[in-house]
Amino acid sequence: MKPNNRFGVDSWIIQDGNYGDFSVEDKSTFALEFCGDGLIHSEKRTVELELIKDSTYRICGEVIYVSQKVWVIDVGFKAYWEHAPPELVSVGDWLAGEIFLGIDPFFYKEYLCKEEGIPNISFCWSIKRIERNDTPWLETLNAHGGKLLTRDDSQERWLDTNSTNAWDDDEGRADYVLHIERCDL
Repeated sequence: MKPNNRFGVDSWIIQDGNYGDFSVEDKSTFALEFCGDGLIHSEKRTVELELIKDSTYRICGEVIYVSQKVWVIDVGFKAYWEHAPPELVSVGDWLAGEIFLGIDPFFYKEYLCKEEGIPNISFCWSIKRIERNDTPWLETLNAHGGKLLTRDDSQERWLDTNSTNAWDDDEGRADYVLHIERCDL
């Protein structure tokens, strides 16, 4: 695996008690989760992992596990999605497209790891850098008159920080990108 891969983590994942706050040079064990509609079958049979932005990658990877509720791909490391796999996807298929990669909120660690046949995808990771999304929020009204907060993408900015502070950063709404590499405990 290339050093300094970038994976997302939202403050709620820390606030739920699944992990403590992260700091640069910490070592932590966790699985990776992916999501990405629009993956298509690929004729290529080589792993590709190209960073597009933040925690979004263009990938080509092999499907290594499939059940009705979760599936696992190998894109140079293994990641799961707790979601029914696309139709006609089975173990051994190669898929390509764009995915988001983030830290397992708790699904794999709590119960998916117990599913019969699912591979171990929880590994030790060393945190090399942390970025916090500091993009301003826009407040709009939804169709029912409720307030909706979205980031102002025209003013996107990320700030380096030595640690996450999930309870206080961005009034508890922070999202982060961890730059990590595989390690041994």
